[in-house]
Amino acid sequence: MNKVVLRIFAALLLLGISAAADQPDGRIVGGADTSTYFTKYVVQLRRRSSSSSAYAQTCGGSILDDVTIATAAHCVYNRLAENFLVVAGDDNLGGMNGVVVRVAKFIIHEQYNASNTDNDIALVIVDPPLPLATYTTMEAIQIASAEPAVGVQATVSGWGYTKEEGLSSYQLQQVTVPVVDSAKCQEAYYWRPISDGMLCAGLQDGGRDACQGDSGGPLVVANKLAGIVSWGEGCARPNYPGVYANVAYFADWIAKQRASNDV
Repeated sequence: MNKVVLRIFAALLLLGISAAADQPDGRIVGGADTSTYFTKYVVQLRRRSSSSSAYAQTCGGSILDDVTIATAAHCVYNRLAENFLVVAGDDNLGGMNGVVVRVAKFIIHEQYNASNTDNDIALVIVDPPLPLATYTTMEAIQIASAEPAVGVQATVSGWGYTKEEGLSSYQLQQVTVPVVDSAKCQEAYYWRPISDGMLCAGLQDGGRDACQGDSGGPLVVANKLAGIVSWGEGCARPNYPGVYANVAYFADWIAKQRASNDV
């Protein structure tokens, strides 16, 4: 472990990190345990509510490169970057076996709409960079260049609740759900627009899902980042698929932000 990471670990221990300080904002339902061996791109976003409080996992994210994490805009909207940490390479909620880095800034989509969760995407810039070449438990994921076809199986990961109004999972969870036609998704969510920037996935009978708190985490198709956990009605309910930010729709935006920030 390099000296920079060791110093960060020491500082965090003094700050007294606690996974129970905040209520996580979501869950994986109907999934199974997984590890960073299979999900090396997944990170935890941990937040403190004040400069004197402990850090706790609040959202997930995906590594795009050594300084860039993709997450949901609602995870960081109206928040201070200085109150966040990113933990990579650790599949335990609140664990200390990975690499911990501070957040330098957020890049939130300029058209993010908090009232209907449209354009729910943000980039988290970390400093120091993640040592991707050094650790075998973390690596970047490519973003999807096209929206996945209806019916394609997608995999979502997170530490959230394992049932509605339940408890978070200490071990990283993963579940597979099929991509749902946007028109069918709009029929389910008739009171709320399903925009081109959204992607739906889930079973008609329910039982498998990801929602708030798994928020910001990855939906992966063919080893590429296709979606970002955004919102949904309840938790794995029949006829209500999960809704994700459609990463392919935002590919140009992501490229522009990374270029303008030299990342």
